[in-house]
Amino acid sequence: MDKFFSDSYSFSGQLVSGPSAFRKLYALYGYFQGKNATEILLNVDELEWMDANLCAVLDSIIFVLNRDFGHQFFIDKKHVEGKFEIFERNGFIKSSADNRVLIDNRDTSIRLTRFNSESDSDFFAYIGEDLFGHQAFGEIPEIKSKLLEHFLEVFANIQTHAKSDGPIFACGQYYPAIQVLKFTLVDIGIGFFGPISEFTKGNVTSGKEAIIWALGEKNSTKLDAPGGMGLTFLKTYCEENNHGFQIVTDGICWTNEKSLLNFWEVEKFPGTTINLTFNCK
Repeated sequence: MDKFFSDSYSFSGQLVSGPSAFRKLYALYGYFQGKNATEILLNVDELEWMDANLCAVLDSIIFVLNRDFGHQFFIDKKHVEGKFEIFERNGFIKSSADNRVLIDNRDTSIRLTRFNSESDSDFFAYIGEDLFGHQAFGEIPEIKSKLLEHFLEVFANIQTHAKSDGPIFACGQYYPAIQVLKFTLVDIGIGFFGPISEFTKGNVTSGKEAIIWALGEKNSTKLDAPGGMGLTFLKTYCEENNHGFQIVTDGICWTNEKSLLNFWEVEKFPGTTINLTFNCK
């Protein structure tokens, strides 16, 4: 371990958007929650790959561990250079030692951004311009008119039901070689289960049931209901257009992948993560 740090945490292998990556990322929270404040080296030397959009998840975990337990995280630039420059281009690493910021001249990243729950106009501009205005959607420009309103409904639902006293995290990345854009949105509120259980007067009894309820058309078309109509439309749209969709909340990861297992257990972490993989072909 580096002599300047009292603890370290290592990621290895690949972190590709999906249940396995969420398990590995939220294990970081599980490992350090409740421990005395310390300075921690985040070691990515053995990390082969990480989807850049997952920086929203990692940033939210680091934020909560600092806010609630006082932990401070550092990363060794020699582990990043030549391997994960995207962490600088998308803003996860703020600057280099000589205070220079690497510009994303390839125009593939959707910058890691934190929004407060009252910044409707900033979120609207970010989703409308940075996400749906991205070059990735050049062949499907209609996606903006179809989805923008529903993203705003998701944001409004976070404002109403998440009860978060922290920022909302967002980040995206376009992979032109495979024509896929991945986008992640994270709030650090109270998750789905509490509000939905209360709304249904106790009829929803688990995190898994809460996700199913939030995605159900009869339940989610109620504008005052946790989940709102945004999630239902996103689910349907993704199913019809071959896009990936994942929700992580209350220790459960749901995925719309066509497989025998659509629910996975992960480390419990405050709030909800929504992850989308857009097929831009």
